[in-house]
Amino acid sequence: MPEGTAGTTGRMDRPTPIPSVLEETAVQDFRVRPRAPETTGEHCLSDRMGSSLGSYRIERLLGRGSMACVYKARHLGLDRDCALKIMDSSLDTRQAGLREQFWAEARAAANLMHPNVVTVHNVGSADGHHFIEMEYVPGGRTLRDVLVHDGPLDASKSATLARQITLALGAAHNSGLVHRDIKPANVLLTERGVAKLADFGLVRRLDDLARGGAPLAGTPTYMAPELFEGVPASPRSDFYAVGVLLFYCLSGRLPLVSDSVGQLIQLHRTQPIPEIRSLVPAVPEALAQIVARALARNPEERFDSAEEMADALQGVILRIREVEALVRESVDGLNCFIQGHRNTFRIIVPLPCDRLQEVVVEATEAPNGDPILTVFSVCAPADPAYFQYALRLNSQLTYGSISVHDVLGSPMFVMSRTFSLDTVHADDLRGAIVEIARRSDGIEKQLTRMDQY
Repeated sequence: MPEGTAGTTGRMDRPTPIPSVLEETAVQDFRVRPRAPETTGEHCLSDRMGSSLGSYRIERLLGRGSMACVYKARHLGLDRDCALKIMDSSLDTRQAGLREQFWAEARAAANLMHPNVVTVHNVGSADGHHFIEMEYVPGGRTLRDVLVHDGPLDASKSATLARQITLALGAAHNSGLVHRDIKPANVLLTERGVAKLADFGLVRRLDDLARGGAPLAGTPTYMAPELFEGVPASPRSDFYAVGVLLFYCLSGRLPLVSDSVGQLIQLHRTQPIPEIRSLVPAVPEALAQIVARALARNPEERFDSAEEMADALQGVILRIREVEALVRESVDGLNCFIQGHRNTFRIIVPLPCDRLQEVVVEATEAPNGDPILTVFSVCAPADPAYFQYALRLNSQLTYGSISVHDVLGSPMFVMSRTFSLDTVHADDLRGAIVEIARRSDGIEKQLTRMDQY
């Protein structure tokens, strides 16, 4: 079963890696006829392994393409690993100007210094071969590899990767560039699962596109519908491709699939994009809305900027992440003891003079239904004799507040601080845990001279 043709009633556990040309292969100027890719890999020679090319020692093959092969290499002068993209030398003699097109990719990406973009270090020629030296990304898996072998991703991971790709696009767009070939095969994943956008072979400057200086190009199943109508590529067509990628990450299938460009164009004209929640009901509504907006047929209905799309994805990420993962991240490296599960956690924090203080982190809902995270600690019994002191202290506090709560049937002074679960960061939560533990213990010590809570 080709990618993108999984059943339409639910999540597909393991897509079968039998991609069609239209699903995986970028092509240029296919307005007259779709072109199948040239035979790939014939120029990726095994006898390169261990050989030298200029300042580089070639170690192993990483990937194959119709125009070039990518090897893991070692820069002998700088003593560092790199990825070396070596152009098929036979193409240079058959197609004039191809070397400049090859190097144009490097020049376009070289000015993008961003953590989610594969860094270009150098271009050059040696022994009759033209090459691009790039950052080596350990792990060697593309997002396509992950989706093919592991199946669809959960909502949190899908949104996180889409946001990282969108941030990379933001850097490109701010530099006046449109990528034009966003797809899982062009996204490398680090060993920690961070996305890095690669392959800027079809990138073009916005100014050139506005003048009609570039042929229609891209991977058809990831291309926005207006491109088939002759509208130049734009940041919004890049956002459409991210929408397709996100749809694929969540469902294991592509929104529109065909065996020919003509049929695909017809689908764009006549078929609505399936709603992602009809395929994967577990996708949060907020994330489904982002997918739908990115895949809007009218470009004006898509996101206005990469920053806007990244912010929307960040809101979803913060809303759907697990409370336990957030709490454990917040106390990572902190000298404490933690217990609990789901939405309530007790954290025992050691303090000076061999004192301990228990802090509770609890996820609940505000009266308006918004998810909130409350950090609190019991200070002392709410003895009426201490009310005036508590009021005076409350007016002086710049962090958290003291209130009276019923704890196991007894009124107690409790120090607390509340965050919106949508926006709180692990560092904010960590600071609250430490500060509330310290202040609550100080109040308990002053009022009771004990260390009970």
